[in-house]
Amino acid sequence: MSAVTLAFLGLGGLSLLLLLLSLRFRRIGHIGHFRFPHRRLRTRGSAYSLPITSGFIGGFGFGGAAAIELAHRTGPPAVLVGCLAGLVAGVPLAWGAGRLVAAVADMPTDATPESAGLIGAIGVVVSEIPPGGDLGQVRLSYAGQPMKFNARADDPLALGVRVLVIGVPTPTSVLVTPLQPPLPPLGSAAVLDHEEGS
Repeated sequence: MSAVTLAFLGLGGLSLLLLLLSLRFRRIGHIGHFRFPHRRLRTRGSAYSLPITSGFIGGFGFGGAAAIELAHRTGPPAVLVGCLAGLVAGVPLAWGAGRLVAAVADMPTDATPESAGLIGAIGVVVSEIPPGGDLGQVRLSYAGQPMKFNARADDPLALGVRVLVIGVPTPTSVLVTPLQPPLPPLGSAAVLDHEEGS
């Protein structure tokens, strides 16, 4: 193995080290992160970052080393072959890394759940709501998870009554009203089964 091949392999190894550092220490991934200053050149995803740079260096180093060994060249011809092959391997790899970074950065996520989103939710009374504005408890589905909330109602509500949320005075309490027309209560055994199953 020639010294030129070893130099290209060293570049490839350096790219792997840079990539590992950018994954381990996220702030390092922003070193050298810049955008084109000219407005016409500035497009979405045009930022250069460490993963893109390490992708190019890795393709350049490993691709160049492979080409030198396959061509059986030494000296200046080996450098020329390595550089040409490195460019051919490095540019698509950098482009692919850029697309991957942009796809991960622009990945859509669900909206953050807010307690106001509970209005209109249907639940069941799991702890009787007494008269006089005292608190009982209802079980609702919140952001896909069954959760208990403290609840108030205008009228007393028995265990197992299905309710509709009409207000959210605090993040942990709701105002409820029985569903109209009222559905038959679940009964205490069914409520316990409902709680254990959720």
